[in-house]
Amino acid sequence: MNIPARSQFKSKHTGEQSREFINNRRKRIIWGCALGVAVAVSWLFVASNLTHLAVFDIQAINIKGADSNINNALEAAVFQAIQGNYFGLFSKSNSFIYPKKAIRQSLENSDTRVNNVIVSRNGLHSLDITVNEKTPAAVFCVNLPNWDGTLLSFDSLDSCYLVDGTGLAFMNASTSHIGINRYYMPNIANNTLSAGIIGIRVASTTAFRALQSFYNSARNYGIDVRALLVKGAGEYELYAGTDSGVIVVYFNEINGLDNELTALISFWNDVSQKTNGKNGKMKLDSIDLRYGSNIFYRIVR
Repeated sequence: MNIPARSQFKSKHTGEQSREFINNRRKRIIWGCALGVAVAVSWLFVASNLTHLAVFDIQAINIKGADSNINNALEAAVFQAIQGNYFGLFSKSNSFIYPKKAIRQSLENSDTRVNNVIVSRNGLHSLDITVNEKTPAAVFCVNLPNWDGTLLSFDSLDSCYLVDGTGLAFMNASTSHIGINRYYMPNIANNTLSAGIIGIRVASTTAFRALQSFYNSARNYGIDVRALLVKGAGEYELYAGTDSGVIVVYFNEINGLDNELTALISFWNDVSQKTNGKNGKMKLDSIDLRYGSNIFYRIVR
């Protein structure tokens, strides 16, 4: 009589148990995952419905600091930013999860006058929006100065705009802005006037800041700068006021604006010292800085 080996019988029985154990464990894992998904979906459904409750809904926008004539546009931009849902589930108008960054970006893009905004929740139903408008760094006009021995503040209010520190035109200028730096840039109108000046850069930020530095430094050294004409191709005219009229200063970028500024200040101080010993009037018609160390000038006859 042949009896199966003990080890063979045990191996066969153990193999059947192992397969059954693996199958049962796989079923438990599948059911556990299904239950986990069901619980997660249920919680998502509950959370989604909670964010849509009217008790948490943003219903009012309080705008502060902006010009009153753009408040409606800013308010509309906020409501547009909180429309819809995150991932199709959670309401963006919920006062606890509203999209603060998107609101800031929407407001800053909605009007060129807006520099930055602060967004905060006020209770469960409203947002407070504090708007900081841009500070004008200069006025620029798209025409030529009215030159007849004197320089008018503005030839036409319709052709003059406010520019921020980066060279971006952001609104129309008015007589309340007469005291700030003034540029005339007639060439810019050739390509941009039909599309509108507001919202474009009158020059690259680097170039504009270099001109601002030249303009402000000349003023700080006692030169009464009235305006600066940008002629194109790196050529400029600066209009400086004196007791005897207006002097035109010609300069360009060939020798560097810093070098030409230094030459202008040195020449101006020298002429001022000499005229102070006489009648105190600088009787010059023009100064030309475009030829390196040689400075040419014309005397008023």
